[in-house]
Amino acid sequence: VLDLAAARRWGYGWDPAKSSIPRPKGRRMTSAEYADFPSCNAEASRRLMRGIDVKRDWLYAQTRQIEVDKAVKRDPRLRAAWDVWSRCVAEQGFTRYPDPVAAYSDTAWWRGSDGNTRHTARERATATADVTCKHRHHTAELWHAVRARQQTADIAGHRDRYAAGLRALRAYRVTVADVLRRLG
Repeated sequence: VLDLAAARRWGYGWDPAKSSIPRPKGRRMTSAEYADFPSCNAEASRRLMRGIDVKRDWLYAQTRQIEVDKAVKRDPRLRAAWDVWSRCVAEQGFTRYPDPVAAYSDTAWWRGSDGNTRHTARERATATADVTCKHRHHTAELWHAVRARQQTADIAGHRDRYAAGLRALRAYRVTVADVLRRLG
């Protein structure tokens, strides 16, 4: 997002040698193990989530993040900052995107099934202008400040629900620690 050298080299993608996609380790599952996997996985999930209200508590912070993101996008200071950033990118000869997310997600970058791009010259030049403008106009800093302010307000306004989510997370961690302790 802010690494100028990476933008110059990889555009909106990344070094394929450093892919974050997990690669399988160890042996392949046998046919019998593969056939048992769905029920085994479901049982493991039931055990790990025992006593946790998934919809109400476990996913609460994630569902609130959607609302927080909407509020962040409506913030007039951030919209003004995105407009300055957008003009800066356009002044360097590139598309006038409404915000940095639109630049990153432009379909012109031809993302593959792994999410990586082709690293075209145009993409790399656009990403370089994007990062340069973010640095020049402190776009990311303002964006993070607005998000932090919205998150703080949301937590203050829904303290009980966030606390329930935290209790659910702690219960989950206790269950995981117990399983690991039993496994040795």
